[in-house]
Amino acid sequence: MKGEKIVCVGFPKWEGDYMKSTVLLLAELARHNEVLYVDYPFTLKDLLNGIRPSGKIPVLDVLGIRPRLAEKTLDNGASVQLLRLPPFIPANWLNNESAYDRLLRWNARLALPVIRRAMHCLGLARPVVINAFNPAFGNALAGRLGEKLLVYYCYDEICAAGWISKHGKRHEAEFMQRAGLTVVSSAPLFREKSKVAKCCGVVKNGVSPAFFQPADGCPDDMPSRGSGAIIGYLGSVDERLDYALLEYLATVLPQHQFVFVGRIMNKSGISRLECLPNVSFLGPRPPSRLPAYLSAFTLGVIPFAKTPLTAGIYPLKANEYLAMGKAVVSTDFSDLSDFEGVLHVSGTYEGFRLAIEAALATDTEARQNARRAIAHSNSWANRAEQFGALIMKALERGNSPAEISDERSKPGCPDSSGRWEKIKTAP
Repeated sequence: MKGEKIVCVGFPKWEGDYMKSTVLLLAELARHNEVLYVDYPFTLKDLLNGIRPSGKIPVLDVLGIRPRLAEKTLDNGASVQLLRLPPFIPANWLNNESAYDRLLRWNARLALPVIRRAMHCLGLARPVVINAFNPAFGNALAGRLGEKLLVYYCYDEICAAGWISKHGKRHEAEFMQRAGLTVVSSAPLFREKSKVAKCCGVVKNGVSPAFFQPADGCPDDMPSRGSGAIIGYLGSVDERLDYALLEYLATVLPQHQFVFVGRIMNKSGISRLECLPNVSFLGPRPPSRLPAYLSAFTLGVIPFAKTPLTAGIYPLKANEYLAMGKAVVSTDFSDLSDFEGVLHVSGTYEGFRLAIEAALATDTEARQNARRAIAHSNSWANRAEQFGALIMKALERGNSPAEISDERSKPGCPDSSGRWEKIKTAP
């Protein structure tokens, strides 16, 4: 896909300390298309947290004190326009559907003029609008951005997403009927969402092979491996992990170090592991530093519990481990048939232990090269090409939404020389 205008209304923050499929896909699409990324809608509660010394919220941007719109140059040479919205009133805590929907529409009225103004100033008429896993907000904006195609990008099972558990299912079902195309990230998600969506396709998670290359030197905070191996996990330490499994593994394999690199999202889960001498939680690290940590791993693990949340996951970290040539051991939490022959998969605690020992004992340079080859075939460049092909087919079919006329909401726009200041002062 080339020469298209894309507006992505994102749920993930563009910037941050972990890798996100939405950001990685849009970065590839930006090579040949104009991209406006509407960032995660921060709430008033987020802003209160953000003014603390430990806060990482772009408070000045969100409040409009600094320009809301800024160009971001990417590592691949492309660029995207990043737009910060005015702060929303938190709504996900509401149980009542009518109250939630009224507040949702209020927040959309705050956002709509800001998005339209940015689109107008950037010349993004008749765009492809991609909503990334925020279907409630998508319903409030559908047809109001002059889109020629509305796309829903679904990378998790929304029924198991705690942040929108009260209203996600009904809003997603409605939004998939509005969207001309729904793109999911795994075969299990496709089986579920294709029952409701008007048109559904699959684009699985990928990897940037050029980024995940062996690094010289071991990070200073990496524990010494001693006579054993470093069993590593890269990603958020959250409700997806099977903490009983991890406690068992660290206990029966005391010669190995178990190292976790990523955000700590489940303190009760890690409390049963922190007392073990061969377990280390290093916290999040900048994406630029991740190859160094992966290089220090002897083996990568995906110790997910089998739950409704994990059943729909195509693990991003699998391709990242493989790109570094690392052996990978995983639970059988989801459909991992794409990795047959390069992943060790087990459904029991003892089987997981045996798989770790077998992977360590049978690792060879030939196996490492085979893993890298699999990862290269799953590159984000290839995934973006697949995503673009689905969009072009949907456009050919004419799967565009009905437009909503609302002339009162269409703001004017200054000339190009003054556009940033005008956007900055938007409500």
